[in-house]
Order: sequence, then C-alpha cells, then structure tokens
Amino acid sequence: SVQHMITRHRDGNDRLDISQDDLLEFALRMNPTVIGVGEIRKAKECMAVAEASRTGHTCATTIHANSAKDSYMRMMTLAKRKFQMADDVLMQIMVEAFPVIVYTKQLDDGSRKIMEIIEGEDFVKGKTVTRTLFRYDVLDNTVDASGNVKITGKHTQCSDISDVLRKRMMENGISARELAAFTMKKEGANDVD
Repeated sequence: SVQHMITRHRDGNDRLDISQDDLLEFALRMNPTVIGVGEIRKAKECMAVAEASRTGHTCATTIHANSAKDSYMRMMTLAKRKFQMADDVLMQIMVEAFPVIVYTKQLDDGSRKIMEIIEGEDFVKGKTVTRTLFRYDVLDNTVDASGNVKITGKHTQCSDISDVLRKRMMENGISARELAAFTMKKEGANDVD
C-alpha cells in the first residue's frame, strides 16, 4: 500500500505547520519499504533523508544540480547551512546515503534524457570517488529548415557496480537476476537500448 503525505504551512501559527522533515519522521515510524521524498530543498530535510537511508531504509528523492557528481556537493552545501560539521564528514554521509545518482537533463530539443547514472564509492582526500555506470552520448545536434532542434544519441553502459554496492543491494532484497542488468555484457558490446 502507498501512503501519501503532504506538507502544510499555516500563516501565523507555526505549531500547525507540517514540514517535509516532519513527514519523513512520521514515515519512518510506519516501517516503509521505500520512502519517496519529493525534492530536497533545505538542510534539515537533506540530513533527515540521508540519515534515513543510512539506517537501512530505501530512499528515493530529487535535487537540482548541474551533474550527477555535483549532486553530492549540492547535498553537502545544503546540509552545511544548518549543521556545523566538517565538509569531509558531510560528504562521507551523502556518498554513503546515496550510493546511486541518476542525473536527468532537458536537452535543446525539449526531450528529457537520463544523461548519467553514477555510483558514489567514497570521499577521499577532498575528492568524491565515483564510477559512471551508464551515460547518454549525444551523437548529433541538428536544426531542420523549420528551426526544430533534433538531438540523436545513445545510452552506453560504462562499468559494473562495485562489489560493495552489489552486496548492499543483495542484502536489501535485490535478486541476482535483477542485478544482472548492471553487469557488463561479455563479448565486447556494451551499448544499452
């Protein structure tokens, strides 16, 4: 079953407000299979979602960033607004909490594409260690006589998930058959339809 919850703001009476952070706290008490947070916008909800994920809950959320890898920096800078922790500690939290980042972008022709899927592996000596699992390669960007833009491209599988992520996913209910989608094809071909 799915339980939808929505925030509420009451002008003049803060005690009646229901924040996204409050809703996440309520959701955690319901023993959910998956928690979906509409969008991370503030420091408190960023840390709340990260901590929920780090305690074994499957969390899916969105955040605005310039690239897949930049998503980690965006989460860290949001959290930094309220929480006085060292940057490396916050980045470790974000990489652990969100091991997979799916980056989408609206292209010039108006289409939205998944541009990249990365796995965050670690944060070492001030650098986020990631591996690109899939990416969208733009092959051509043309404009027809009417001025319509047409972008052509293809998705390519770039690497397998790490053994650490594979183990984490298996322990949390993903089957070996489902994980096979993240395993590089043998015989050289690695394009994904």
